[in-house]
Amino acid sequence: MMEAVRKWAGYLEHQTNDLLGVFTANVGKGYCTIFAAIIQRHYRWRNFSGVPWCAVFLHAVFLEMYGKETARRLLGKPHPGTRVLARRMRRRKCLMPPDYTPRPGDIIFLQNGDGRISHCGIVIEVYGYTVMTIEGNTVDPSGHFAPEQGGAVAIRERLFSDRAIMNYAKIEVK
Repeated sequence: MMEAVRKWAGYLEHQTNDLLGVFTANVGKGYCTIFAAIIQRHYRWRNFSGVPWCAVFLHAVFLEMYGKETARRLLGKPHPGTRVLARRMRRRKCLMPPDYTPRPGDIIFLQNGDGRISHCGIVIEVYGYTVMTIEGNTVDPSGHFAPEQGGAVAIRERLFSDRAIMNYAKIEVK
């Protein structure tokens, strides 16, 4: 399962909806991604092109991995808001505190210093005191975007003690 997620590492945000399937073509801060297109294939009335896209990435990956029915059962209908997703996880009683030890496939929720959830990703590995995630609209290791702009799908490593970690969502696929 994690290989299906890792395959997206290196994808960069596009300035328009042209060449969305090419990882590093048409690069620019237009909030245009293939992930919005994946969601729109399943939910024709959902258009998440042009919006911040970390949660859009997460929904699209779950749609690809599990199909529409299971992804919707796990996450609800696609929505670009990380706080909306966290509230859904809380209602489903799968939102865990930051001291929970996550497993691959769980969701990580992060904050940017204001104490409110503002970003999310997928846990791909846990070792020692470290959690490795893959995140959409995060720091671009190739340097196309300034660090504060996001713009890339990238693998990130964080210590469990990182104060940015707000919660995890325990994902159980049955």
